[in-house]
Amino acid sequence: MSIVVNRRWSTTLAGSLMLALAACASNSVKTPMAPGGDPGVTAAEKETGRYGTLLRLASATRSGGDPGAAARIYQQAIALDGDRPEAYLLLGDALLDLQAYDEAARIFESWLQRDDNNLAAHKGYARVMVSLNRPEPAILHYRKVLQLAPEDLQAHNGLAVALDLAGRPEEAETAYRNGLKLAPDSTLLRNNLGLSLALAGRQQEAIELLRKVVDEPGAGPRNRQNLALAYGLAGDLAAAERIARLDLDDDAVRKNLSYFSMLAGLDDRRKRATALGVQRADAGSAKEPEPQRRLAAFALDGDGIELGFKLPAGRWFVELGSYPDEAAANAAWRRLRGAHGEALRGLTRLAGTAQARQPLLAGPLRDEASAQALCEKLTSQGDSCHATPL
Repeated sequence: MSIVVNRRWSTTLAGSLMLALAACASNSVKTPMAPGGDPGVTAAEKETGRYGTLLRLASATRSGGDPGAAARIYQQAIALDGDRPEAYLLLGDALLDLQAYDEAARIFESWLQRDDNNLAAHKGYARVMVSLNRPEPAILHYRKVLQLAPEDLQAHNGLAVALDLAGRPEEAETAYRNGLKLAPDSTLLRNNLGLSLALAGRQQEAIELLRKVVDEPGAGPRNRQNLALAYGLAGDLAAAERIARLDLDDDAVRKNLSYFSMLAGLDDRRKRATALGVQRADAGSAKEPEPQRRLAAFALDGDGIELGFKLPAGRWFVELGSYPDEAAANAAWRRLRGAHGEALRGLTRLAGTAQARQPLLAGPLRDEASAQALCEKLTSQGDSCHATPL
């Protein structure tokens, strides 16, 4: 059997473009196929024959940061003995490391055709589906795992993430809480649940949960930024800014606060859901394009799948300064329209929030070039202006 590894580079959204949940802590789950993560793999890697030697070599190579070379060694092990699952499943995991999702899906699927009760193959295939933003098949595979192993923490977390991505927050909450019954202190599950609650409009519950996580000794930047997001969605921009600045640079903080300010001013739940990319702007219109998905999933440490919130891009606005309160922002907008009436003609000021400092946003503009050109004109006349995608 010959498997071609697609060697391509892939970028990940980070920094100001991603508000993500906390990195896996010590109580989070391990990669199912990592050394020590699966008894069958561990036993195979300890074998003294050539098959075990190849698995050990591939494991060391992958741990050393070269999953492409590890994948080629796993291929050798499959060629040596294609009737055993370990090399197939390890190869699938290595392909996931490479973000070669189509190839990984074929590997996991090929073993499931032989053994439909293989938990690692089901979880591997589900991870691929989550990575490809196809949550519905992932849900089916995680549920199959839980039928066979009801206490599998990875499957509880993966199922909850997939349900969130599929726009089924109530079912997702149940899945998170089922996992938390098994591991009440799981940083991963609590953070995923916290983001889920925040995006469902239950900001105060999210803040209470995420504050507890942030106060723990192992809390990191991702934990703090999730709490900043929850505060931002609740309209408390002062708290969101204070926490965001612990980890992000000024430009990233500015972009995040701009978006939070807009969301906080949307009282209509449907409008907010549309802005978050949860639903169409007009559910009755077949011509309305699907919203850009804001909720994303990525994995650290294998099946420790984390949820993240992706700031939008595509529509360009200008930020015309940051003001201490709503009254000051209103006064600034009146002044700017008086001074630059022609340049600002046709632009709409985005709703803000009555709490704390808030950015003054206006738009939309056609594209980045139009936003930058407007900012050049305004800054040349002494006013503050930054182009930002929303």
